[in-house]
Amino acid sequence: ADFFYPDIVGGSAIMAYEIMRDLLRRGHQVTVVTRWQEGLAEQEEIEGLQIYRYAMPGNQILYPLGVWRAAKLMKKLMARERFDVVNIHHASGGVAGEWIRKFPSVFVFQGPWYKEAMAKEGLVDEAASGKNSGIALKYRLRRRVDQRILRDCTAFITLSDHMRSEALVLCPSAIDKHRKIPGGVDVERFRLPVDKMAVRRELGLPEDKILLLTVRRLATRMGLENLVEAMRTIARERGDVMLIIGGRGEIENQLRRQIEDAGLQRTVLAGYIAYDRELPQYYQASDLFVMPSITLEGFGLSTAESLACGTPVLGTPTGGTPEILREEFPDYILSGIGPEDLATGILGKLYEVRNPEIGRRARSYAERHSWRRVTDDFEALLQGVK
Repeated sequence: ADFFYPDIVGGSAIMAYEIMRDLLRRGHQVTVVTRWQEGLAEQEEIEGLQIYRYAMPGNQILYPLGVWRAAKLMKKLMARERFDVVNIHHASGGVAGEWIRKFPSVFVFQGPWYKEAMAKEGLVDEAASGKNSGIALKYRLRRRVDQRILRDCTAFITLSDHMRSEALVLCPSAIDKHRKIPGGVDVERFRLPVDKMAVRRELGLPEDKILLLTVRRLATRMGLENLVEAMRTIARERGDVMLIIGGRGEIENQLRRQIEDAGLQRTVLAGYIAYDRELPQYYQASDLFVMPSITLEGFGLSTAESLACGTPVLGTPTGGTPEILREEFPDYILSGIGPEDLATGILGKLYEVRNPEIGRRARSYAERHSWRRVTDDFEALLQGVK
């Protein structure tokens, strides 16, 4: 895994951690190979998990050196111990595992690596899928890595039907190796609040406002500029709605200028929200979570986490978000991704978001998708390819 919690906080890193930790608890031996992060040891034990780290150069030109380091580390571990399966969670470092393995492999396809890189530069959107034949070399190389792993792995997993389609565009011959296993949620950490207003007081949030929340990496593909623009319409219609945007990222200053230029006094950039304690509280304190993604939303753990806290989620019709909401909240899937779609959808739901029945339905979804149940499916697949 390129990213592994608690080294990195992010959806794919948390998923890898939760499943590997649960497999360990079930008596399986688990060894984690991940990228080294500044200030961390090259090897340590975390909650019984053996963690080994390799250095991935920051310069993209030196990417092959990072793959070589990962392969060298894995060869060293394989010489010491006998492994049954290699589980690849990210393509960039995971290609090393596929390259040197001598036993079955299961690839968790989180999304097309090359499109993620393009999206960071604003070069791809949902409508552009399959139309990237003229892309630059650095993106074509990433695409080749995904194709190589999908072609050679024993089985591959996606968290949504949407990402299955993305994978099969890259490698149609992999169709018979696919298994869909949606992401999960820690239903103990993310739970219903005992007293929503008490949580707000603890966080210093107003009790007399309807609170909207989104927690995202502040990047263009997340659709946050559209959400801020939507707040201009909402602010004109309602004086009791506040938006909290949690997270850090490359467009933070751009968003801050957009908010200031629009005079949106009730739209707040909250910065990083700590996963362990503050994040569950923010979900609990909020009335509605907004998922405004433009593209490449493979699953969206934030959606499941918010629902576990009893807070409904309003999401754009992109990626895996509709698949999550369709099960319990089909009327919370927006008609589009633009500012008008967001504003209309939010204003149309404000009348019902504090209905206790909505919170119970949200929690019901989460309890059917706990990490324990996800690991049941994951474990069965791993045992089946041994």
